[in-house]
Amino acid sequence: MAFEAFTLSHVFEKPFHPKDKFNIQCVDCHPPNIYLGTKQGTVQHLTLPSTLNSDPSPAREGNARKLSNSPVLRLRLAPPFNHLLALCNRAVTVHDMFSLEAKPGFKKIQNVAQFELSLRDDAVWVVTCPSQRRLIRLHALGADRWDVLREIALVQEPVELAVEGDSVCVGTGDRYLLCDLTTGRREELLQHGHGSRRQVLVGAVAGAGEFLINGPGGLGLCVLASGMCQRPPLPWPQDVLAACVCFPYALSLQAHELQVYSLLDQQCKQTVRLSGALGLCSTAGGALVFTDRAVLRLSAVPGRQQIQALVREERLGEALLLLEGGHSLHTPEERKELQRSITCRAGFQHFFQGRFTDAKDLFIEGQLDPRELLQLFPDLLPTLPADFPPREEHRAAARELRELWRSDTDSELRYLGFLGDFLRAVRDGGSPAAAEEADSALLWLYVRTADSDGLLRLLAQPNACKLRACESILVKDGRFFALGQLYRSHGKHQEAIQTWVDIVDGVRRDTSGAEVLGLIVSTLSRLEDRDTVWTHAAWTLRNDQELGVQIFTRRSAEDHFPPEDVLALLETYPRAHTLYLEFLIYESSSEEAGHHTLLAQAYVSLSLQDPEDAETRGKLRRLLWDSQRYDVSAVYERLKPTPLHQEKAIVLGRRGDHIGALTLLVRDSPDTTAAEEYCLRLAGQDLLLSLLNIYLTTEGRSTAALDLLNKYALELSGEKVLDALPEHWSVQLIADYLVGAMRGTIHQSRMRTMQKALEQARLLRHKALWMQASHSMLRLDGTQSCDGCHNALTAPPFARTAGGALLHLDCANHSATASPLCAGPHSDA
Repeated sequence: MAFEAFTLSHVFEKPFHPKDKFNIQCVDCHPPNIYLGTKQGTVQHLTLPSTLNSDPSPAREGNARKLSNSPVLRLRLAPPFNHLLALCNRAVTVHDMFSLEAKPGFKKIQNVAQFELSLRDDAVWVVTCPSQRRLIRLHALGADRWDVLREIALVQEPVELAVEGDSVCVGTGDRYLLCDLTTGRREELLQHGHGSRRQVLVGAVAGAGEFLINGPGGLGLCVLASGMCQRPPLPWPQDVLAACVCFPYALSLQAHELQVYSLLDQQCKQTVRLSGALGLCSTAGGALVFTDRAVLRLSAVPGRQQIQALVREERLGEALLLLEGGHSLHTPEERKELQRSITCRAGFQHFFQGRFTDAKDLFIEGQLDPRELLQLFPDLLPTLPADFPPREEHRAAARELRELWRSDTDSELRYLGFLGDFLRAVRDGGSPAAAEEADSALLWLYVRTADSDGLLRLLAQPNACKLRACESILVKDGRFFALGQLYRSHGKHQEAIQTWVDIVDGVRRDTSGAEVLGLIVSTLSRLEDRDTVWTHAAWTLRNDQELGVQIFTRRSAEDHFPPEDVLALLETYPRAHTLYLEFLIYESSSEEAGHHTLLAQAYVSLSLQDPEDAETRGKLRRLLWDSQRYDVSAVYERLKPTPLHQEKAIVLGRRGDHIGALTLLVRDSPDTTAAEEYCLRLAGQDLLLSLLNIYLTTEGRSTAALDLLNKYALELSGEKVLDALPEHWSVQLIADYLVGAMRGTIHQSRMRTMQKALEQARLLRHKALWMQASHSMLRLDGTQSCDGCHNALTAPPFARTAGGALLHLDCANHSATASPLCAGPHSDA
C-alpha cells in the first residue's frame, strides 16, 4: 500500500441538470461553514455535520444568494464580525456569514482586481489591489464600516497577493515583492519569468510568518517575511494551478492531480488523482479542492499512522524526519516513544546489512532493550525470560543471519564483535535496562571468543550476571578462576575462596588466573566473616607467608583483628610474624612494650639465621636506637650469647653502661668504626674521651687512639687528653693533634676578642648618641605631640629616641623600640 499523508473524500457535489447552471469559481472555509462562489454570481453556504477532519459525511446546503451576473472571483471570511467579503463585478462587498444579506453601512470598494484579509489579534485588515493601478491599499475592517489606512506604491500592477501578519507578498507580471503594511517599506524578492498570469501564485503559511510562491523554473519557494528562505525549494511541476501549506506538507494542484511535497526533505510523498480540479483552499488540518460542480476534502492522516506506514515500508529515514519535523502532529510522549521505536528499527536495518557503526549509534540513541538483540543469537536464548516477546518482523532476517553464520565463521565473529561493543557501550552508559541479560550475554561472549582479559574485567567489577546460568557456562568451559570471581561479585565469598583454593591445590585445573593466591588474600582481607577468614588464613600462610600476613595488615582500621589472636596464629610462621609486628609498630603506631620486644627478638633470630642479611640487621639497629618501648633486659638476654656485638652495645647504652658498650665495640666488634659511630650518635665529648682511654688501655689500639686524636682535635679537651696520654709518647707523635687543638683554641679566642670589640663599639655609639641628645636644648611650646600616643607634650618630663622622636615617659616605657635618651630637665620648657 502506497504511503498516504492525506485522504480524499467528497464534501459536496451538485448533481448535473441541463437547466441548472452551477459552476464553482472560488471557495473559502471556516469550519463547519463552507462558502462557494460561482461563475453565475451566486454565493452558496454549506454546513458540515461535524468538524472538518473528523466526519466524512457530506455537507448540507444552506442559504444561497445571488450577488450579480458576474462571477464571484474571491470569498474571504472575517469570523470576529460574522462578515463574508466577496469580490464580484470588480467590487468588494460585505455580507452576513449566515443570512448572506448585504451589511448596511458598508460601501462597495470599487475597481478591485484582487483582495486579501489579515486576521489580527486587535483588528481585521483588508488589502486590495485597485484595477490597473500600481499600488495596494490597506483598509481597516470594523463591525459596520471600513477605513482606508495606507496606500503602498508598486513598480508594477499587482496580479496576486497574500497577507501574513504585518507583511504582504505581492506577485506582479514578472516579479515578487514584499511590503510591510505598518511602515510601507517594500522589497523585491525575485523575478519569476512566468509567461502566464495564472502561474503567479502566492499563498500565506498561517501563523508561520512565511509565504509560498511559485518561483522560476518550476520551483516552489517558502519565503519568510524578512525575505530569507529557510527551506530548500520544492521541485514541483510547471503547470501548477494552486498551492498551499499544511505543515509539514505543501500541496500543489494541477488539472488532473494533486501532489503532496514534504517541506522536510522536499520530496513528493503522495499523488492524488483528480479530474477537472480548479482550485485549492487551505483549512485547519487539511485542504479543500474544488472542481466545476464539486468540493472534495483532503484530510491529514494522523501523524502516528503516517509514521507507522513509513515504518512498514522500511522508509525509516523519512519516518524519523517526519517525527522530528512534524512537532505539531504528536504529543511529546508520543514523539519520544515513536522516535525510540523508529531509531531502533533503523538500527536493525543497518545491523542485518553489516553496517555496525551506524547500527550501534542508532541502538544507543533509541535506547534499545538489549534483549531484542540477544534473541537473535541462539546460544543466548536460555538467558532470556520465557515471556519476552520476540520481534515478529525480525524472524525472517534472523533465520537468514543464522544460516550465514553456519557457513561463514568470519561473519559470525564480526557479529559477535558488534554484540560485545554494543553491550559494553550500554554498560558504560549506566543503562539499567535488562542488566542481568546484558551482563550474562557479555560473559558468554567473552567465553565464546576466548577473551580472558575481558571476562576477568567484567567479573572484577559489580555485575548483574545471572548466577546459575553463568555458573554453568564457566564450569562447562573450565573457567574456574573466573567462576570464583563470579561467586565473589555476588557476595558468595566462601564458595569463591574454596574454588580458588581448589585451583592452587590442583583439584581444579585453570591457568587463566596466575594471581590466584593474591586474589584469595585480597578477598580475605576485606571479608567481615571472621570464621571464613580464620578457616583459610592458615592455609594461605602455609603457601606464602608474606602474602598471607596481608590478610591482617590490609584490613581497614575499624576491622582489625585483636593483635594477640593474630600473633598467636603467626607464631609458627616467623616471616609473617615479623611482618605483622612491623605493621603494628610502624603503621598502627603500637606502644605495647611486648610488641616492640617481640619484634627486636624476631630481628635477632632472623639475623642469626642469615648473617649476610644486612637489611634485617639494619632494621634491628634502627629499632634498638629509636624505640623507647622494648624490654631492654629481655632483648639483651637474647643478644648476649650471639655475635651481634654492635646490637649488644646499643642495648648496653640504653642501660646506661656506655663504657661497657664502647669496650665491647673496641674489643669484640670486627667493625673498627663502630665505637666511633656510637660516640657520634650520642654526641658526647666525654664518650670520645672514654673511647680514647679504652683505646689507650687496649693492646694494639695505639694507632686507633692516635687517629681519634687527630680526627677530633677540636672536640677533645687538651687538658684531659694530655692527662690521659702515656708518658712515653713524644711531642712529635702528637704534634698533629696539638696543632689542631691549638688552632681551634686560638680561633675561639680570637672570635671572642672580636665579639667583645664589636660590643664595645656598639656601646660607645650608644653613649655618643646619648651625649649628643642630652646636651641639646629643646623648647616645648605646646605644639609638640607624642609620637607614641599623639597627645600634646604639656609637662617637662619627656623622652627622645635616637631617631629624634618625642615620647611621654609612659609611652617610652611601653615602647620596645624607644629609649629615653634625654629627659625634661634638659629642656627650657
